[in-house]
Amino acid sequence: MRYILFTILLMLSIQLKAQEDSIQINTDRPGFSDYPKTIPKGYFQIEAGFSYESETVNPSDRLQLINWNNTLIKYGLIEGVELRLSQSYQSERLLESGTSPQFIWQSFSGPVVVGTKINLLKEKGLTPQTAIVAEYGFNTFSPETFQRNSFYRIQLTSKYQLNPEWYLMGNLGFDKGHNDFGRLRYTLNTGYSLSEKLSVYAEIYGFRSQQLTPLNYFDGGITYLINPKFQLDIHAGFDLVQQTNNLVEYQQSFLALGLGYLFKIEK
Repeated sequence: MRYILFTILLMLSIQLKAQEDSIQINTDRPGFSDYPKTIPKGYFQIEAGFSYESETVNPSDRLQLINWNNTLIKYGLIEGVELRLSQSYQSERLLESGTSPQFIWQSFSGPVVVGTKINLLKEKGLTPQTAIVAEYGFNTFSPETFQRNSFYRIQLTSKYQLNPEWYLMGNLGFDKGHNDFGRLRYTLNTGYSLSEKLSVYAEIYGFRSQQLTPLNYFDGGITYLINPKFQLDIHAGFDLVQQTNNLVEYQQSFLALGLGYLFKIEK
């Protein structure tokens, strides 16, 4: 389970059956909004990415985080229901003021997350396309901390197509870890198709909790379809508090790129 990338490469080594049909890939990336549609029955979909994040811990020190392999595998179990499995492999380091930067990284596996997405409503008239996502995650690098590091999330996602090129999408959910009061999460996303292959999007997302200051972020990016089942993406974002309050001593930003691939294994 720790090396989910190995599983992906193994799956890709299997002979794939070319599908001469009208099915087109829809991904939960880039961005932080889940797309409100499941993949077709019998199909697999891989969504993988790399990201770099930098955050000011205090006026003197800075935390750097590299997510080498943020991977999500989906399988269309039946029409309207998909199964989901994801994991990441990360490295981080703290750059302290007054010391020479050193490439001393601490690396670790992220949590294994299993879940499902279920279609609820199809878009019709003023009714948006809607689905629900439910996931449970647990860390793998320390069996002794399994319970302490487990968490779950449930999220409602909706999308409305304003015209053939322009859509609006929103997510509203709740996640909770062990010994945690939980937090609300939201996303507001809009995208526009510049051509059959190239699209752009912008998004605001954040979290609300009784214990934490409200967190609000902005990100945006582009997607490009190599073919109807193979998508590339790049996106970047930053903390809105930093911009609205002119906090020069605080900075948080990230840059990410990735891909999505939809396929069916030949029997």
